[in-house]
Amino acid sequence: MASAETGAGKNGRLIWIAAWALAALILIVGSGAAALHQDFSEPDNAMRLVRVRDFLAGQGWFDPVQHRLNPPDGTPMHWARWIDAAIAAPIALLGPLIGQTPAEIVTAFVWPLGLLALFMMLVVEVSGRIGARDEFGTEAKIAGAVIAALAFPAVEKFAPNSFDHHNVELILSMAAVLGLMRMAESPRWGGVAGLALGVAMATAAEGVPLVAAGLVVSGLLWLVKPDIYAPGLGWLGAGLAASSLALFPALVSPTDWGKPVCDAMSTPFLGIGLAGGAVAMALGFALPKSLGLAFAPRLGSAAALGIVAAGALAVLFPQCLGGGYSALSADMERLWMSQISETRSLFALAGDDPAMILSLSGTAFAGLVAAGFYLSRRWREAEGWIVLGFLLSAWAVLAWQIRGATFATAFAIPFGAWAVVRARRSYRAKGSVIRLLAFAGIAASSAAAAWASAGEALQGALTPKRVMASYETRLANFESCLKPEAFKPLNVVPTGVMLNHFSLGADVLMWTKHSALAGPYHRDATGTMTMINVLRSTPDQAREIALKSPANYVLICPALREGSFYAHNPATPGTIPEATLSGKLAKGDYPDWLEPVALSGTPLKLYRIKR
Repeated sequence: MASAETGAGKNGRLIWIAAWALAALILIVGSGAAALHQDFSEPDNAMRLVRVRDFLAGQGWFDPVQHRLNPPDGTPMHWARWIDAAIAAPIALLGPLIGQTPAEIVTAFVWPLGLLALFMMLVVEVSGRIGARDEFGTEAKIAGAVIAALAFPAVEKFAPNSFDHHNVELILSMAAVLGLMRMAESPRWGGVAGLALGVAMATAAEGVPLVAAGLVVSGLLWLVKPDIYAPGLGWLGAGLAASSLALFPALVSPTDWGKPVCDAMSTPFLGIGLAGGAVAMALGFALPKSLGLAFAPRLGSAAALGIVAAGALAVLFPQCLGGGYSALSADMERLWMSQISETRSLFALAGDDPAMILSLSGTAFAGLVAAGFYLSRRWREAEGWIVLGFLLSAWAVLAWQIRGATFATAFAIPFGAWAVVRARRSYRAKGSVIRLLAFAGIAASSAAAAWASAGEALQGALTPKRVMASYETRLANFESCLKPEAFKPLNVVPTGVMLNHFSLGADVLMWTKHSALAGPYHRDATGTMTMINVLRSTPDQAREIALKSPANYVLICPALREGSFYAHNPATPGTIPEATLSGKLAKGDYPDWLEPVALSGTPLKLYRIKR
């Protein structure tokens, strides 16, 4: 028995190592060259490295302000400092040996690909546990490994240059799933799940839905089988409360303990961790056994405690009921947030770009279908319900904002792996063309890369060739605006503050000595709205706004759709697009209070503001 278990353990290690190697190879081929040139496709990755550089240069642990974004006050960022420190560590160690830039490039590979190994290990294990009930755990691990390697948009968060926190959140969420799966074996695995959920919430606001999913799933398990899951639920509550209590003072300055921040680790998030943890511990540890063995009293106790905890949080932190974006003004939502692609809802995308729905949600939908088939056979077992709980939570986020596709795709992997192995076994048991086609279809539907290809094919079918060619040209021009080479010429002009398209903000900070007024961050509402109002106003109106700002320059890239958006959303109703400052600058027509600054080798256009 021991030798069989040892062999299974070795097979599992070989599978996830092979999975990591496959996924890493795909990601390096796709993103390795860009990482070598520090060419960031996502502004958050560039901004994270800017934060790391500032941290290494001496910026304080409890100073979250990006001082070059909307100076002189700067913009307090909502990202967890511990991620900055973790990325900074290898750069600090390697920098004196090979230089700062080479150290950053090495870390751009080591950090995300190292995290990828952890993610693959967890995904393979969870997939194996889903398949084990049908006695094909090893096959499910292999299928899960291959599917995970192709699971865009989840696995792309581990590509070289990925400094953002989403990859860490994926690991923590999958660790929570595995911990919940193993609670029946050992209640202390519930503590592991609670710890993972607490760290996920302290790392980013994306962790709050994960905490909710973990509490609901573990609570339902306790409700159905209290004799098995009561201790695990208590341990989960202890892990959640303890991690929240420990990370709050570690990540939040004492001067900010009383601030009800809704988009980062703060008093409200601490309240969620403590309240959720207290309810879980009360149900798992403190509820009398005589009460705990009867379904109706259990349900009533859980409902009462949950309502009290949720009500207390709502009373204490009413401003957070609308989420992290609740403080945004109507103008900020209409003129800025509407341009952020990842904040669009799935329903908005259906009317705007239906082909992209296939790429973003195809695998997640296939996972739901596979979950239905799995649970129809194994509805008495906990594993499938645990994964389904997190998948449904991710789907809720996906319907609200398409950024949820990352997690929905990840949680669909185990069900996809089970479906593929099941179809393969069915075909091998009785070969036929129909079963072969079924196996091929299920395998393809489980791979996010196949859905992405289908989305591209649908886009090509829906869009006339002339329009598609125009789009591809605009896309190439857009990408040229964000290349490192586009920003380096800005370093020849005297240091100042750029009144810039917000899409350019992170790269201005990354590649130049200048400051930026606008960036793709909701906390920079003042700077971003100043820029927007300047560009959507007539030149005379724009001058008044610009002179009241700290800006020394106006920086645009005509190829960005941002400029056209402002021109078509003028500050004064009835103003034609060509009469706005954005519309004029797009044609090279500038007012007399702006002086063009000659730049070579860049698509960016720079104007000095005459004061």
